[in-house]
Amino acid sequence: MDKLKNEPARTRTELAAVWPPTAEVAREAGHEPMSPLKAIRAKCYDCSYFQYHEVRLCEAINCALWPFRAGKHPYHHLVGKAPTTGGSSKDDDEGVP
Repeated sequence: MDKLKNEPARTRTELAAVWPPTAEVAREAGHEPMSPLKAIRAKCYDCSYFQYHEVRLCEAINCALWPFRAGKHPYHHLVGKAPTTGGSSKDDDEGVP
């Protein structure tokens, strides 16, 4: 920490150039540690003009974050199961000549 106090603060451009971002850079940029789901929820809140009720009503279904906007992982119940593609399966064809 003493190292940071003696050095001049980095610019936004310098902070953005660090790839991948480190915890130190994130702190320097003003971020606090949080889970990925909380980060997604915070971004949805920002995108919805800081109105939680708008997060719930979000219609941006093509957004990669949309399924996670409630702060819960929507696919946890699928762990260990084969993914479904929406196509017909062998069971769907039973009884069809």
